[in-house]
Amino acid sequence: WAATFEGDRKGTGLTTPVLVRKSRKPASEFDGVVARSGVRILFQTTNTGDRYKSATEEKLEEKERSGGGAVKKSSKPLTTKSSKEGGVEVLVEKTTDGSIRVRARRCNLDHKTIVKEMSEGVIVRNLSKAIDAWVKAKGAQF
Repeated sequence: WAATFEGDRKGTGLTTPVLVRKSRKPASEFDGVVARSGVRILFQTTNTGDRYKSATEEKLEEKERSGGGAVKKSSKPLTTKSSKEGGVEVLVEKTTDGSIRVRARRCNLDHKTIVKEMSEGVIVRNLSKAIDAWVKAKGAQF
């Protein structure tokens, strides 16, 4: 299911390119999970993310544009580039009570990551449709 998002995004609804990788999160009885498998759908860098500025950068630019006095240029440029672009981790888990649980959670974040809510929404909606189809198909077998 997740592989449909990788490569050509046409028809997926995603505006951000992604990489799909196997999840590294192991099962944990502490979490109430005896078995776990999943994928990480990782957002890739785009040139649009580079255009965002921090509030400090915007204020400095505004002062420079309005000629607001002697604005001292910093010898060190301000950087807002995030090393992590965000993503969605989808986990399918068998719980200690024997039920199956599917979770989607944000991953690959740091304090500078710009959250891509629209792309996250597309992934979660597609996941929900896939789960519904799976449950419907399994229902015929129960």
